[in-house]
Amino acid sequence: MRQYCRLLSSIKILLLILIFFVIILHSQIFNKNKQWCDPGKPLWWFCPWPDARTICSWDDHFPITDQQIRSPEYYEKLFSSLPKIQSPFEFNNSTFVKCTETSIDILIFVISKCSHASIRQSIRRTWGNTKLLKKYFPNIELKLLFLVDIDSKSEKKIELEYKYHKDIVQVNNLPEQYEYVTEREAALYEFIKLHCKQTKFIFKTDDDIFINTFLLLLSSSKNNFQYLTNNKTIYSLFGFPIEYGLVVRYGIDQIGQRYVITQDEYSCPRYPIFLSGFGYLMSFKTCSLLINAYQTDSKPFPLSDVYFTGLLPQMMNIQRQTIFQNVDYLYQTKCNEEFFISKKNNPFACAASNEHFIQKESDGVKSFMNDYNLYWTKLIEKYNTLKINT
Repeated sequence: MRQYCRLLSSIKILLLILIFFVIILHSQIFNKNKQWCDPGKPLWWFCPWPDARTICSWDDHFPITDQQIRSPEYYEKLFSSLPKIQSPFEFNNSTFVKCTETSIDILIFVISKCSHASIRQSIRRTWGNTKLLKKYFPNIELKLLFLVDIDSKSEKKIELEYKYHKDIVQVNNLPEQYEYVTEREAALYEFIKLHCKQTKFIFKTDDDIFINTFLLLLSSSKNNFQYLTNNKTIYSLFGFPIEYGLVVRYGIDQIGQRYVITQDEYSCPRYPIFLSGFGYLMSFKTCSLLINAYQTDSKPFPLSDVYFTGLLPQMMNIQRQTIFQNVDYLYQTKCNEEFFISKKNNPFACAASNEHFIQKESDGVKSFMNDYNLYWTKLIEKYNTLKINT
């Protein structure tokens, strides 16, 4: 027995020595060679916690700014003095939406593929049903728009869809491929800046995401949007922060390959804090500032969420804040019924389809109506008392 105990003690001591040796070796390698960790290599989990070596700034894309005077107000003046490098977007006159409202409290802008007509219709009938939501929240001016790309096969269908719903914004010089996500989001911001200036807040999301709009509007209406500006700045940006995510250098499947970034595009191993693409809320001033930055940037970053809610806000000193406390969103798996009925959860957003995570591409034919209606019904049951209390 004593020998067994001695053996265990010896093993523990050896393990501690080995761990200590590995830590020292790792530290010496980084300090001596000043090398950054590479997430594409096997021991990516050795990457040190974020510091000046692990996060790249976007400063070199614009004139160098003194750290002490860095602010959204400063960059607003700077961008107005710089030439616009990016070409403006061309919006289809046949599907041109006019924001005729005197004031819009929240503009929900959904990025959608041109071929996803059935998904857009599912959203209009469920979580994007503005007429129904107006009954629950009569004091909030809400507007829903869809931004779609160009597809010659769907041209006539899009025009017909626009005539029925008046909520389509189509970009003529924007291809449907996923590789243009940054351009797609920039087009959304440009349209708002030019044609929806009366908007107070913009909520951006995608058409394969289910949004709990009851929760969004309930939280927004409590203090007439004052909770969104309690940071004493008009440059607000809210969502679900992702802290210092590792840069993807190698993707094992088609979905993973979407997020691959080269050393030339971004040399550091970690990103600054950015917001989940499930959806984020921003003020009109932030929207205007972001599109001004994009238009004067010679080489915008190819991942829109990282670019618009991480790299640019980090540079301009715009704080990324949590949109709601104590809420849930499904990031790794598809929405499920339990997510919307569990008393422990306060669901806000989730991926409405497995196609958000797996390799198969959507054919644009499948309707999300069954799933959307199931989740929507559960939410109506949960928040139905609002109609009585408001």
